[in-house]
Amino acid sequence: MLFSKECRRILTSLTFIIYCFVVGLFFVSQYFEECNGVPYVPDEKISEDHDVIMHGAVDDLATEFFANNYVCYPYGFYKSVRLKEDDSKKVEECLLEVTGLTHDELMDIRDSGEKYYIERGVQETMYYEIGEMPVSDTITYERFCELMGKVDDILGGGSNYKVDDIVFRYSYVPMTDEEIEGVISDLYDKDGVAGGYARLFSDYMGIVLGIMPVFVTAALVSADRRKRVSDLIYTRKISSFKLVFSRYTALVVMMFIPVIFCMIAASIQLIKNFDFSDLALYRMFTLPTFWLLPQIMIVTAVAMIVTEVFSSGIAILLQFAWWFHSNMSNGERLSGSIGKFDLICRHNTIYGRDEFLLSRNDFIFNRVFFFIAAIVITALTAYIFELKRGGRFNGFRLFGKDSIFRHKA
Repeated sequence: MLFSKECRRILTSLTFIIYCFVVGLFFVSQYFEECNGVPYVPDEKISEDHDVIMHGAVDDLATEFFANNYVCYPYGFYKSVRLKEDDSKKVEECLLEVTGLTHDELMDIRDSGEKYYIERGVQETMYYEIGEMPVSDTITYERFCELMGKVDDILGGGSNYKVDDIVFRYSYVPMTDEEIEGVISDLYDKDGVAGGYARLFSDYMGIVLGIMPVFVTAALVSADRRKRVSDLIYTRKISSFKLVFSRYTALVVMMFIPVIFCMIAASIQLIKNFDFSDLALYRMFTLPTFWLLPQIMIVTAVAMIVTEVFSSGIAILLQFAWWFHSNMSNGERLSGSIGKFDLICRHNTIYGRDEFLLSRNDFIFNRVFFFIAAIVITALTAYIFELKRGGRFNGFRLFGKDSIFRHKA
């Protein structure tokens, strides 16, 4: 009875309607549009050849050094960096050590290159067509990474030379025909097509589901306080555990329903684009559920407890910071690397089954951990709610008359 009442409250709330709209829009604009038609077959793969990585990075570094214009993405936002003379000399020292060239030889390469211009907004930058730069025979890959890390620090971070991302940016090499056939075979024979699309679906939906549930949760929990319903709830005989878990379950179930509809739409699209006999269609439901449900659960649980202890505004700010950090920490690694405590797991391709399986144990640990953590946090929320019902705790306020920062005489 209580569960159904909470579901009706959520269903009729403006915040939930907005949530459904945003989730649906994100699904259509990101996943549905990309997967409409014949899948793109990759013709490149990541190589572990250190020479390939070093040559690619050095070519880019020399090009940006000569132009004194470095493209960086600190915190995911574009930034054009121009260095002062002292910092530019430090970058040059790194470049000279990696290439084994002298200053004069480096300048000769620059001066012999053909000039061209690139416009970015109102800024026009002159570059040099320099061809392939040499790499010193004596430099080790470990030392190379140290120097690239130093360059990234000089540039303020977020550059092409961030050590954690450099292998993903510069290690791509062309695939052979046999390798391309092997990738396609994995998609059909091992993933049953739907498995690959389920990973891509979960990747995209995980982004929006890492932030949107906080708004629905914070709005519902704080609504009682705004409408002064809390006093009535506190006097009822229903247990705090039952009340909080009923509300929590209703939130999770209602917010997962639009995701299920998106799974159904994605499955219909697969049936339209592929031979039904090739499809292991159940994977479009099993993997996304295991992938996305714990994420909704943990975001909802954290939003509930923070709203109870502090306020809905603090819950939204905290979740935004967590979501933003999780998105940015992935850097260039959009597939093949899932950490044990990543809120948002990334695998932005229908291929790469072997890469995904390399992180399989961490992925399973991650989702199980967040599932259990969500239950524990919700239980703690119920305890806090019980304290508030008994008048033993009223929460903390960071602003206003009862703010913990307000000076009391």
